Amino acid sequence: MLNTVYQLVTAQFKEFYRNPGILFWALGFPLIIATILGFAFTKKQEVNRNVGVVISNSDTTILTALKDKVSDNDSSSKFTFIPMSLEEAKLAMKRGKISLYMEKYSQVKKIPYKGYRYYFDSNNSESYLTYLLLDRLLIGVKNPTNQVIQLSSKGDRYIDFLIPGLLALGIMNSCLWGTAWSLMDMRSKKLLRRLISTPLRKSVFLFSHFLSRSVLSGIEYVLLILFAYFVFNVEVQGSLLSLFVLFVCGNFAFSGIAIFASARASNSQIANGVINAISFPMMLLSGIFFSYHNFPNWATSIIQYFPLTLLADSIRSTFIEGANLYSTLGSSLILASIGAVFFGIGLKIYKWD
Repeated sequence: MLNTVYQLVTAQFKEFYRNPGILFWALGFPLIIATILGFAFTKKQEVNRNVGVVISNSDTTILTALKDKVSDNDSSSKFTFIPMSLEEAKLAMKRGKISLYMEKYSQVKKIPYKGYRYYFDSNNSESYLTYLLLDRLLIGVKNPTNQVIQLSSKGDRYIDFLIPGLLALGIMNSCLWGTAWSLMDMRSKKLLRRLISTPLRKSVFLFSHFLSRSVLSGIEYVLLILFAYFVFNVEVQGSLLSLFVLFVCGNFAFSGIAIFASARASNSQIANGVINAISFPMMLLSGIFFSYHNFPNWATSIIQYFPLTLLADSIRSTFIEGANLYSTLGSSLILASIGAVFFGIGLKIYKWD
């Protein structure tokens, strides 16, 4: 019996190592991800924290004072102070471009400056950490009377930032795992081979997966919107038509990517690796759970064109900025173009077996 078990285990190992694709996705890819994340999150490096500074009457003395105070900062955080009006600060906060905004104030008229007033949602861990670090650096101000203003109105809360990101993430995961995994699983089970003898065209077969996945994804989409409304009081302040068009274009974009990803893979190990290679970087970098504007400028200029970033930013602007169809039309067209390109390439290289 032991010899039988040994022979079976040996055969399975031989089958595993004969496929170089499995070797890479099962062993090499996790090591690559571990290396990247290890250097990214354990190596001491400067973290850029954008802070809005409300300027009134063109008085820039507060900017000079802040820069002088933090110039000797030896921590791993770099603060970038951005002068803006109150309305600009509110909008930048909603878009995640700044972690918080602040202003100087006097407790009583004709009494000179006494401290700072900070505006942020304390439920946002990134904003709260920025406040703690910045307040510690400014603690040397004579007789400080700093004050924290909790942002709790609709559109200013962290939950208003999070829900649109989760909607975009749900579309991506639904398409990649629902469509790509399903197609690769059918190929590994030799089910696609049976379709060769039928008059069914590949384009029709693959487009049907986009339609079926859109219906299922649409149910998830609506349920999450309703859940956010009734539980967290998150409302869509913009156009519902814009939200619908973004949903369709987002599904088409990620369905096209899913079809491209599934065009050649023929076993579950490779399928798992390919899907994770596509989804994991975008989930981490595209501003779903925290703002991507804290990354260096060169990285931000690339990240903002990721399909998931385009979708999340556009849905977020519809939710909390009141964006209409015209405002989000550019992102919708880019997403539709991405879907068309990847669908076309995937269709060209797709194999039944």
